[in-house]
Amino acid sequence: MNFNLYLFGKNKGTYNQYPNDYTSSILSSFCADVTSSKAMIVRDQNLMHYIFAENLGESNVIGVCLIFNKAYITHISKIFNFILGIIESTLLKQGKIIRYNNHGDIEFTTTNLSDDVKAYDYVKTLIDSKLDSDNNYFGVTELTTTYNGLHNSEVIDGNTANSEILKLQQTFNKITIDYKKGIEEDLTKEVIAGLQSQISNLNKKIESKTQEISKLEKAKKQYKKVMFLFIILLCCCGGLYFLYDTLDETERNLQETTDLLNTATDSISVLNNTLTEKQNIITSLNNEVRDERMQKEAAQSTVKYIQSNCSFIITGTSCSLLSREYTVWYFTTESGLRDLKFKVIEEKSGRVYTEKSISENLDSGCGSFKVHFNRNFNTSDWYTFEIWYGSKIVGGGRH
Repeated sequence: MNFNLYLFGKNKGTYNQYPNDYTSSILSSFCADVTSSKAMIVRDQNLMHYIFAENLGESNVIGVCLIFNKAYITHISKIFNFILGIIESTLLKQGKIIRYNNHGDIEFTTTNLSDDVKAYDYVKTLIDSKLDSDNNYFGVTELTTTYNGLHNSEVIDGNTANSEILKLQQTFNKITIDYKKGIEEDLTKEVIAGLQSQISNLNKKIESKTQEISKLEKAKKQYKKVMFLFIILLCCCGGLYFLYDTLDETERNLQETTDLLNTATDSISVLNNTLTEKQNIITSLNNEVRDERMQKEAAQSTVKYIQSNCSFIITGTSCSLLSREYTVWYFTTESGLRDLKFKVIEEKSGRVYTEKSISENLDSGCGSFKVHFNRNFNTSDWYTFEIWYGSKIVGGGRH
């Protein structure tokens, strides 16, 4: 199926597109006021334009435009959902054209879209493959009506039915579809931002503990010097014994020396206890620094794991044994089919009581769906429910 592809958007508020030609006047004006996500269908003579753009936050907008000659799309929601999937799942996940930065914000990988022609060819190949291999998935139909030459427009809500949009195309040559939800509501950004904040706080704690350890090390060295001076004093006191000529003076000074020795011994004991306390504090602080660093590494590992492995998460389950109905709540970054397997284990026997495999079409974001089991459950027994996604258990519960 022949079509023309255009990538366009605003990178930090500056507009650019690839390829750059006569369409820039249409695409740049459309891109100017995108606050969440919106689409537009434009007919110009025998050319049908299908345009979709999404606000990425931080003054960044990305858009895709498909132009068909003498043909139009009858499954309008499918074409725009497919483009949305390319932007939010394929491109963002693979880091092509757009990517997550370390702060959880979405940014362009290059300054201009024309700097990455390979990414443009990749997107065109994805769309071309879908058009050619999926039994006319988008309902591409020959355009037989004559262009009325009028330039009029209509703005509709993103929930408008497909049939209603097709009727509007007979009257208006420009139809704008306003979607209320954009990628800026993605929970991944909030998770990454929270973890980055946690890492920053841990770094501050580590720096504070390191400074405290440095101060204690200096204090330890000072106490060692004081103890060394007391040892010298002891030697001096011992030498006084030999300085006196008479026995009386010797006895008197011996007593004084003994008192000084006792005082010095007590002081040395106090200093040793103080040094021991300081050493224990240093050891404790070193352990705290090690724990803080381990938490930091765990948080950084979690950030990387979320960026690459958070496409599908089970957030909760509930079960009614009497009605044999199992409810699953989930969060996913990608719309599409999920092949899931449910395994129910009877706890008193330890055997698999029943199994069921389903293919569920899930929307991106948070949602829920229900699974109905054919086999009856004994409400007085306990069962363990396991949810398998591929070769991994991703959720379940005891009911």
